[in-house]
Amino acid sequence: MNYPTTYKGGINYFRNLFFAIYTYLKEDVEIFLFVPDNLSQEYIDLFSPYVRIIKTNLLKRNSPKWVVDKIFEKTINVNPLLDSLMIKHNIDIVSHSSFISKKVKTINWVMDFQHIHFPDLWTDKELKDTRAFLHRLITQSDNIFLSSFSAFDDFKKEYEEFSDKVNILHFVSQPVKAIKVELSDDEKRALQLKYSINKSFFYLPNQFWSHKNHKIVFEAINLLKTKGYNPLLLTSGLMNDFRSKSDHVQNLKIFVEQNHLQDNIFFLGLIPYSDVIDLITLSDCVINPSYFEGWSSTVEEAKTMGKRLILSNIEVHKEQEPKYGVYFDPKDSVALASTLEKVLLGELSKGSTDHKALQRDLAMRTRTFADKYLHGVKQTLKN
Repeated sequence: MNYPTTYKGGINYFRNLFFAIYTYLKEDVEIFLFVPDNLSQEYIDLFSPYVRIIKTNLLKRNSPKWVVDKIFEKTINVNPLLDSLMIKHNIDIVSHSSFISKKVKTINWVMDFQHIHFPDLWTDKELKDTRAFLHRLITQSDNIFLSSFSAFDDFKKEYEEFSDKVNILHFVSQPVKAIKVELSDDEKRALQLKYSINKSFFYLPNQFWSHKNHKIVFEAINLLKTKGYNPLLLTSGLMNDFRSKSDHVQNLKIFVEQNHLQDNIFFLGLIPYSDVIDLITLSDCVINPSYFEGWSSTVEEAKTMGKRLILSNIEVHKEQEPKYGVYFDPKDSVALASTLEKVLLGELSKGSTDHKALQRDLAMRTRTFADKYLHGVKQTLKN
């Protein structure tokens, strides 16, 4: 595991992948998860039910072994110490790690090609580094996993000659607890007290990057307020956008203050994942206004919980096909406000209340997730 632990979307992706493999493929696939020896116990506990964890200082950033291996990687494009570690543990395939090897088969995961659509979000150096990283990954891996056919369309714009390496792997979100279509009275009270919720609400659980398009939702909430409604929007997610050329998060806060929306829009920040799931369950609907997604975990989480979704009409959201999804133009705050008004008026249901149907649907999607993964593994072993 070499993704930052602050990248919650990536951490949840791996938990979901490991769960699917362990549940449906444990007779076929055994997972060894190599982690830095200083990884926090929180993540050890999260992954250990599904994988065999190997701690190593070779993955500890800036340790002597890590530095040596990185020097080899940059100078002669090999990682001899990592290669030796994989061979020592009889690893057949290294998956989802951005690792390239001439000794061990590799399947790597490309999250998305956002740089093609929004190059202005990167500096020239970041763009150059991103393209170089992707070129190395795509041309030198044995196989590639992409999370959507939408991403595959982007892939073919620059790497069509490598299309035969690609496997599409739609990930599926598992609830941290059993699926619930509603919370108990005690759970509701605890959540409402914790986050000062005093009425029904819309929920927007996304990181605060500029392409996530929070502003359009804030404008829609403001429009509803001018029409005489008193809506409540909860937001959660890491409130930082290191790529923003202006102070994106601060500008959102200024918008709230200037339009006197402090009682209508709450910034919860980074909250426990279990609370995210409970807030999805308790909400009137979940909103994802993003201009770009690789494969939206917000959408998958709401699908798993059978929740009403109000979504930007980007291609990947359509590909995800949420049963209770309603789409809008992500540049049109009036259209979004109109849809949210229908929710307030009860003209759109909150989603499914059929607990057993949701469980069956989740099991079917998870099984497909696992089977597609196994297909990619077998294909890689044959190459």
